[in-house]
Amino acid sequence: MTSGTPIWSAAWIVLAAAASVRLIRVSSAAPPFVHNGYRWLAGSALCLGLGAVAQFRVSGLVGGTPPLRIADLISLAGLPALVIGLATITADGGEGGREAAETSRWRPYQFTPGGVRQGTAIAVDCALLVVSLFAICLVVLFGPDYTQAGASPGPFALDLIRPVAGLVTLGLIGPFIVRNLRLTALPALALAALTAGEALAVAARAGGVTPGIGPRLALVAGLALLAATPGPATTLQTGLPGGGERAGGLSEQVTPVPAQRAGTWLASARIVPPAAAVAAAVVIAGYAVFGHVSLVPAVAITAVVIVILLVVEIAWFASRALTVSASAQASDGVFHALADTTSDTVLICDLSGTIEYISHSGKFGYPRGALPGTRLADIVHPEDRAAGTRAMMAALRGSSRTATFRGRVRSADGSWRQVSAALSCCGQRGEPARLLITCHDDSEIVALRRQLTQVTFHDGVTGLPNRAYLEDRAKGMHAGPQAGTGPGATAAAIMVGLDDGAMHEISGHQSENLVLAQAGRRLRSAAPPGAIVGRWSAAQFAVLIDDISAPGTGLTDASQVTELGYQLARSISAEPFALAASAAAITASVGVAVSQADQCDQVLSHAHVAMSKAAAAGGARVEVFSSDMDASGRRRAELGAALGNALAEHQLRIEYQPVVDLRSAQVTCVEALPGWCYDGEPVDVARLLGVAEDLGLAGQLWEWLLRSACAQVSAWRTAGAELGLAISCPPRQIALPGFAAWVLEAVADAGLPPQALTLRLAERALADAAGPVAAELARLRASGVRLAIDNFGTGYASLSYLRQLAVDEIKVDGSFTAGLGSDPTLTLMMPAIIGLGRDLGIEMIAAGVERGEQAERLKAMGCDLGQGSWLAARLPASAVDPAAAAAAASWMKDAAGDPACSAAS
Repeated sequence: MTSGTPIWSAAWIVLAAAASVRLIRVSSAAPPFVHNGYRWLAGSALCLGLGAVAQFRVSGLVGGTPPLRIADLISLAGLPALVIGLATITADGGEGGREAAETSRWRPYQFTPGGVRQGTAIAVDCALLVVSLFAICLVVLFGPDYTQAGASPGPFALDLIRPVAGLVTLGLIGPFIVRNLRLTALPALALAALTAGEALAVAARAGGVTPGIGPRLALVAGLALLAATPGPATTLQTGLPGGGERAGGLSEQVTPVPAQRAGTWLASARIVPPAAAVAAAVVIAGYAVFGHVSLVPAVAITAVVIVILLVVEIAWFASRALTVSASAQASDGVFHALADTTSDTVLICDLSGTIEYISHSGKFGYPRGALPGTRLADIVHPEDRAAGTRAMMAALRGSSRTATFRGRVRSADGSWRQVSAALSCCGQRGEPARLLITCHDDSEIVALRRQLTQVTFHDGVTGLPNRAYLEDRAKGMHAGPQAGTGPGATAAAIMVGLDDGAMHEISGHQSENLVLAQAGRRLRSAAPPGAIVGRWSAAQFAVLIDDISAPGTGLTDASQVTELGYQLARSISAEPFALAASAAAITASVGVAVSQADQCDQVLSHAHVAMSKAAAAGGARVEVFSSDMDASGRRRAELGAALGNALAEHQLRIEYQPVVDLRSAQVTCVEALPGWCYDGEPVDVARLLGVAEDLGLAGQLWEWLLRSACAQVSAWRTAGAELGLAISCPPRQIALPGFAAWVLEAVADAGLPPQALTLRLAERALADAAGPVAAELARLRASGVRLAIDNFGTGYASLSYLRQLAVDEIKVDGSFTAGLGSDPTLTLMMPAIIGLGRDLGIEMIAAGVERGEQAERLKAMGCDLGQGSWLAARLPASAVDPAAAAAAASWMKDAAGDPACSAAS
């Protein structure tokens, strides 16, 4: 024992203890399935440190001079502990916790067919590496000293146990190094340092000298490296099973090596054992030629073992090559089979763009085998070839090695098909790169998009652009000048509305559509070539001109735009519109607006305001928008913009106008009318209905009105008030298919008897009802729903028609009631109308009863029912007392405050 022995012993003890403490601390923070691995490494450090100290500090059987003592066995015990520790800490974490780690820990040695083949290859590689390194050490380090010392073979063989055990351990941990280099690099270097130190010590003892400082420093380095073994990587857990102790928190887990990287490392590591064998052969041959080979029997045996292992390695490589070749052929077959079964077309091309393989060539009409050998440029549309070339270069040279292409390719019949393709670079190592193209035929999708665009931005009846397209075009003109439009360009809009009076003369949905289609064609023919003609709403059209001074428009200033408005109006009224069995003369109201192109976002609304003013003035005229135009027109536009939101947000209410028995003063029925307060002011019913008609919301408004009113009257009837319900129905509504079924469904859903509902229809709608419309009305009447003529005397029907119309009730227009006593003609007509109705068994209702003397005259003429503010005011449902709803006196008392708008809040 030298004077430095205590210092070295203390250093080893301190390093071993520090390594053990550090590794145990790492184990406490590691996931449960790997923390035992760090404990095994801690035990390995303690065994190495204690074994070294015992060898140097204790003599006899425990320690002292080799060939083999108990201290050596203690050090050797650290090697299997090191192997177990590395196997554990490189195990894959996942679902199943410790059990999954126990099964995956020895994965390189599992006895599955693939595991046996891979495990056998790894075992052969490890054995070849160990034997080769042993041969080199035997010839270079041990042989000369062994020969000079004249040592006996037995003690020398025992002395070689520790370095050989280190080499064997190095071979055993090879698979774990491949599995996770980060965790195993430092322990592997520690083992290499310990093995090198043991080899130096054996060489020194074989030469008859005491091992120097080299083996001692090697032990210090090994313990230090072992102590520096890194812990598991910190990763974010997502709450998946087996992902850590707490879902959503931070925890430690082993990060496995990706399969691709592991495969690369394994392929590179397999070069090391043959290289070591070649180095051993060179060393043995060199010493045989230029020196004196010592330990000839041992070297010979080692060389034979190396040769055998090399033969096994070569045989394995040959078998693997055959397997890979067969697998490649099988993969090609599987690839072709999959390519033929997928719905997309798969192509393989060389770098020049020549097709080598294609599946589903029949999708584009080509016979099988016709396209291989064809260049992609020959079938790609000339306008898309540049994009195709860029996609190919991106796939071949880009960082992602993938690219996409969208364009047109030629089918066998010469037509162009729209396709989308994904390009990627493929090819085995050592083979020329190729392009793999997966191509999907998007022709049907493109056609569907075009159809959707047509449906979205075009009117189905006339085929013209619809309101959405016109508004979008106007916004685009406002955002920036169109192509060919200068900064000082003037835009114009002309709104053409078919007059309501003429349109009401047309009965039937099909007849209306026929008129609208003819009107659209007439306007398109009369408009200049550069104008956009579209359908704005139900019976309204718009003509939008980007620049009135553009070539081809034939216009130069605003006055000529106004003249164009007159031409459009004349194109509508010049000839009657041909219907199925008749003709209809229709006039149009026209509004004209002109604006600068950068301020034209309101030009359509201005034209609509002008058209509304023309219609309000009686129709069949042209109005030009001006800043001082009637405020009511602007308010109508504002109402139109707000009505849609009011319907969606349930801001409308229903007001009920009673029908009173003139003799008993009892309320027998209520007429439901829509009510709306806009900016704190009530909106007139006629204006509200007109705005809804302009926006195409009349059907939605009437549906809400019918269902809500039926539910309210049904509730009143349940409370004891035997009231009927009357609702005016728009002419276009009864022309819709399934109208009768829909009305009966609404009545049934509300629990209202059909006999309690009266539908009031326009005179012409009833007079011209034929075919499906007449059948729908007959079905309603057969189900118990009552039909009435609304505002009789203002439309088409005459007294003679009353004998032909199947109605239950006639509501005489308020203009007749207002003229009683002052207009002799009306005073004579009113008794005749009432008398004829009574003779036909039809109930007569006089509207517009505003004074008491009117009620007395009507009662004297035999009119039983009346409706007007003098009899009972119009009220919202919240102001009606259900218990006294049938009493006219109570209703009139409640109406004293005119709560039309206050009740809405």
